Amino acid sequence: MTLISFKKLIAIALLLTVTMFAGAQQLIVYPAPAAETDPLHNNDFTVKVRKPGGLWQDLYEYNIKVDEVKDARHTVMNASMCSFDFSGGVEVSVTNNKGGIESARIRPLSYSITHEIKGNTLYFRLDKPANLSVEINGDIFHNLHLFANPVDDFKINKKGRNLVYFGPGVHDLPEKKLEIPSGKTIYIAGGAVIKGRLLVHGSQNVKIIGRGVIDPSIKMG
Repeated sequence: MTLISFKKLIAIALLLTVTMFAGAQQLIVYPAPAAETDPLHNNDFTVKVRKPGGLWQDLYEYNIKVDEVKDARHTVMNASMCSFDFSGGVEVSVTNNKGGIESARIRPLSYSITHEIKGNTLYFRLDKPANLSVEINGDIFHNLHLFANPVDDFKINKKGRNLVYFGPGVHDLPEKKLEIPSGKTIYIAGGAVIKGRLLVHGSQNVKIIGRGVIDPSIKMG
């Protein structure tokens, strides 16, 4: 019988612990769908994420529309949106490109996410997925919508007959719409933007999933 020394057992245990920890620490960022000069992009913020102590990775800041009501009238405002997937923990930096940061709020306030301000950059850490609103200097309408998602575990089979796959990039739908028949799964990958509408009329067993973006703002005739 071969005897393993106590030191070797400790070394094996440490190796297994490090391996399990490394497997638990995942960070997935998605490619920009277009150049930063594209109307899809909002330059109010520069947002980055990293594994604790690791290298910062840039996120793409989408331009989205929010509604402010003034004097009973609706006013459309531009806000920002970013997303990424992770497990374990991540650090986030949000740089305000419009100037310094006097105050910041990360909603929901019930999450009690602590943060640090250095000049025009806000830093905070996340230990679990969350959908957040980051508000700088009290501005609630030009805020950052941050979707810190769990890691997507959907297994993509591009040869599957019932899968319609949209990869990273901008997709202009023919006639600005796509009628989805029964039994289809629409997968919109991270970094993909669909310009148009996905329509489900009388269909059954339809799934629309993924980390991409649907822009239905195209006016229909």
